[in-house]
Amino acid sequence: MWFPGSVWKPDKGGILAHWWKKFRDSCTYLTASFAIVLVKRKLRRRPHDWSLWLTLGRLYTVGYQWPQAVDSLKRARKLNPQNEVIAQVLANAKEKARQNGAWPPAKKEKGK
Repeated sequence: MWFPGSVWKPDKGGILAHWWKKFRDSCTYLTASFAIVLVKRKLRRRPHDWSLWLTLGRLYTVGYQWPQAVDSLKRARKLNPQNEVIAQVLANAKEKARQNGAWPPAKKEKGK
C-alpha cells in the first residue's frame, strides 16, 4: 500500500483527507460562482421567472453570499407568493445568515 490507511480517512485526521475536503469545497464554490453568472444572464431575458430567482438564491447560499441570497429569494417570493418551497428556502437562508452574523443587514445611517 502506498499510503497508510489513516492518511485518507477523514475521521483519523489524515492530511490527504483534509486536503481533499478543502479541494472539494473550493470546486463547489467555483461551480456555484460560474452557475450564478449563467443564471444572471438568463434573468436579463426573463426577469419575471420566479424559478430563476429561486435558483439564483440557492446558488448564492452555496457561496455563502447571504445578502444576495436573501434578496434573490425575496424576489422569487414576490413573483410567486403561494410557493411554499420558496418560503422554506428563504427561511433557511435567513437562519444560516443569522448564524454567520450576516443577517439582519446593517441599517444605513441617515445623511450618509
